[in-house]
Formats: sequence, C-alpha cells, structure tokens
Amino acid sequence: MPNLIYIILRRLRSPLIFLILVYAISMTGFVLIPGENNEGQIHHMSFFDAFYFVSFMGTTIGFGEIPYAFVPAQRYWTLLSLYATVIAWLYAIGSILGAFQDPAFRQQLKRNAFTRKVISIREPFYLVCGYGDTGAQLVRSLAKEGILSVIIDNDQNRINELEITDFIVQPLWICADASHSEVLESAGIKHPWCTGIISLANNDTVNLTVAIVAHLLNPRVRLISRAETPEAEANILSFGANEVINPFEIFASHLALALRSPSLSILVDWMTAAPGDHIKEPVFPTHGMWIICGFGKFGEALYRHLNKEGVDLRIIDADRNKRNIPSGTVIGRATEAATLKKAWIESAVGIIAGTENDADNLSILMTANEINTDMFRVARQNEDHNHPIFRAADLDLLMQRGRVVSNKIFALIRTPLLGDFLRIVTRYNNESASKLASRVIGVIDQDMLELWEVRIFPDKAPALYTMLKDRQILVKDLLRDPINRRKTVSTVPLFLKRGKGNVMLPEHDRILQQGDRILLCGSLKARQHMSTICHSINALGYVLTGKYIPDGYIWRWLQSRKKEQSKNSK
Repeated sequence: MPNLIYIILRRLRSPLIFLILVYAISMTGFVLIPGENNEGQIHHMSFFDAFYFVSFMGTTIGFGEIPYAFVPAQRYWTLLSLYATVIAWLYAIGSILGAFQDPAFRQQLKRNAFTRKVISIREPFYLVCGYGDTGAQLVRSLAKEGILSVIIDNDQNRINELEITDFIVQPLWICADASHSEVLESAGIKHPWCTGIISLANNDTVNLTVAIVAHLLNPRVRLISRAETPEAEANILSFGANEVINPFEIFASHLALALRSPSLSILVDWMTAAPGDHIKEPVFPTHGMWIICGFGKFGEALYRHLNKEGVDLRIIDADRNKRNIPSGTVIGRATEAATLKKAWIESAVGIIAGTENDADNLSILMTANEINTDMFRVARQNEDHNHPIFRAADLDLLMQRGRVVSNKIFALIRTPLLGDFLRIVTRYNNESASKLASRVIGVIDQDMLELWEVRIFPDKAPALYTMLKDRQILVKDLLRDPINRRKTVSTVPLFLKRGKGNVMLPEHDRILQQGDRILLCGSLKARQHMSTICHSINALGYVLTGKYIPDGYIWRWLQSRKKEQSKNSK
C-alpha cells in the first residue's frame, strides 16, 4: 500500500497546497476583520470559529453566520472566500478522480490485489512466465489436470485475452516484466506452495534472466525453460537443476527418430500428447533425398540431426551471406518453382518448409506439390491462429512450436519420470520398440492414452505405503481390479525408479518398496482404479486378500482390540 499512497499524494500535491492556502487566507481574513456582538461591541472571530465557518461554507453546506450576525465587511469577505474555496474543492476533487484513473495507480492497485491473492494460495501451483501460444496451451493443459497457474506477461493484449478465457481452474495473472526480481517475488517465487517456474518468453535473454533470478531467490524450486539456441540451452543448464526445452531440437530429433525407428517415434508421440488428445495415425517418412527450405535456427537443427542419420540433404535459403551455411546450398526463394528445381525436387522424397513466415511455408509446399506429388511434406507453423489453414493443407507432418514445447513441459510436470523413461527407450532398436508399442496399443481406450505415476510416499499413496510395513506387495497386485480382483486393469508398467536405480518395464513379480516411483500407461478407468487402491486401505486389502479390511479410525481401533483380546485368551 505505500506505493499507492505515494502515487495519490504525488498527484494531489498541487491541489492540496492550493486548498490549504485558500483555507488559510480565508480563515485569516475572518479572524482579522472586526465584527459586532449582540451588544454592538467589536468582536474578532477565533481561529476555531473561522475554521468551522470556512469548512461548512467551502463544502457548500451552509449553516449560517457564527457566532454573531456578520457586518458588511465580513459578508464581502465571505463572498470572496466562498467562490475561492469552491474552486479549490473542484480542483482537488478533479485531481482525486484523475489519480484513480492514473494508469500507474490502477496498475499498482491490481498488483497489490494480485500479491494478496498469491499470498493466500494454499495449494501447489506453477509460476508461468510468458503467455503466448505456448503459455496458453500449457495453462489450459494444467487447468484440465486441476493444477493452478500464476501467470506473468508484459503484453496487456494477452492479459486481456486471458481475462475473458474460461478455465476449469482459474489462474492468477499480472501484466509485468518477468525478468524483474520484485515481480517474481510478488508472483510467489518464494511461496512454500510454489512447485516450479516455467519460463516461456520468446527472448532467450529473458529466459536466462528468469533462470538466474529463480536460482538466486529460491534454489530449491524446479525451473523449466524454453530456449531456441544451443548456446542459451547450455547456459541455462550450467547452473541449478534446470530443464530446458528447445522446440527446434525436439522436432528435429523426433523427425530423425521417425526415419531411424518409426515405432519409437510413435511411442514418443503417444506419451508426450496433451491431455484429451486422441491417438494420431502414425507417419512413416522414407529415406532418400530431403530438401530443407530456410536455414535459420530450425533449419540448422534439422540439418544437424538428419545429417547424423546419413540423410542426403539439399538446403535452400535466400540469404547468401548467412553464416555456417552448408556447401552446395541453393540460393534463392523456395517459393519459386525454378529454385526448387535447382535443388532437384523431382528426385526428393521429402521437403521441409521451415521459414519464419507461415504464408511462405504454405506457398513452398503448394508449389513443390505441383512438381512432385509423392513427397513427404513437413511445414513449420509459426502463428497459432493459422492452424486452420495448415490443417486444410493436409500435410504429412506439422511443426507447431508452441505445441511442441507445451506438450513436452506438461509431460514432465504430470509425470516427471517420463523424461528418464524416454532417454532410455530412445536407445531401443526398432524391433524392441515395436513390441513395446504393441503392448501399449493393447491398453489404449477410445483412442486415448493415459500416463501417470504412482509414488509410494505417505502423502501420495497412503494406503499402499502403510500396507507395505506389514506385508509384501508385488507390481501385479497394483494391476488388480478393486471391484473384481480376479480381473486385471488395462495397464502397462513402463518404468520403476528406486533411489538411483532404474528398471525398464518392471516384471509383474517384482516386489515393491516404500519410496518407489512407478510410471504406468493405460486407460482412464485403469488410472482411477489404481488411485483407489493407493488411497483406500479397504480396496487395497480386497485386491491383496479378497477380504475387505476395516477402513477408518474406529474400525481400526476395534480390530486392534480384537487382536489383543485373542492374544490374551491364548
């Protein structure tokens, strides 16, 4: 509140001084001008009476002449004072109204209200810096999972769009610069319920600044940042336990993976999909000559990854002065048929339109399709609002930068083990990946795949954690149906982490321990059943023994008393 008081006083300084001077002069005149009392004697008004009279006169309330009827001189002075004080009050009131319309005052008022709301949060939340296409998609995904977001963005138009958007879990937001430490503090970077910070600015420098500030203010908090250059990625990763998402590197590596092992590519697609996304038809790019149109950050990443796979590449770029451009690059506009023919498009098996202009990318693919209709067509979509046009183009593969980043971040948030699992599974050969993909297909329900973690901790799986103290529980016990234990739910255990040890595809007879973390995939119904088992002693007892174990304090107390009595009787 001190900032609000300062802004008001700064705007009201002149009118207040003017009002005080008018009051002081008016009061002085009434004190000095002699009047008459009821007996006709000379009488001077006291300062208190003068202040009292000027107060009700200036506010136009008007009680009458005090303490005695005025003489003409006093009445002349009253007329002058009356108009002077009314003008002073009009000036002051106008300034007060202007102060409340001051953008700085309104912004500070919103910031104070925002800070109070953040302080009152009593549930886990993520601090999201940047609400562009990527941020909007990520916040929607988090809201669907019941996760609260606190958003910082310096674009008022984006904040206005956010205010009229309906979310399942309504986020908090503020229009400010996320690279300023005081903004991050007011947004809750030190809040005990702050689970992590997600920096999604379009500028790598801003993301680096947020990472540094976050590391200094709250080293324990998890940071996930976006970066579009290898240099920025390495810089952010050089300190703290940070995770960096580079959309160009992710898509380029994914395309290279699709060429090397289509089954692995399908698995990665399924497991990094946004909540509610339906399983897409797999794509199968073929080996041969590929053309990359545009050698910016995206083109460089594609060239690096595809070149490692031994793909024959042709580059087209309009800037002959660009640094690090590969030899043999065709200089010209890829939207022109002549330029495409110079790159031997008739012999190409695939083309990637990767410029920073959506219209150019669509034009490139339309022109290329007229020359070679059998190519695998890939496009980069830069603006989210252009998605209907790209969908109508019926392309084989679409690179949506915002979706690539938001899906990867959401997958890491929802299932932190997924990152470890993907790093290991991408080393599989195509045959092993095909077997795993077949197992996953078997548990898909209505073209949707659920991915979740079971954490055997007191607060995450209380029933399971408690039961492990008294008896042995196997992985297959988690897969039993809590309604009919003879049946198993549609689930595949993907990964088990115990301390520093990792187990891929844990076998059903593996013994569970307290502190284990298990990554699973399956249907939504299977996820709900497993949640019941992890939280309900009654349900867990049934799947283990076929008998319902009393659940609740009174029942557990009666059961313990019964055991004690049976022991004493023996």
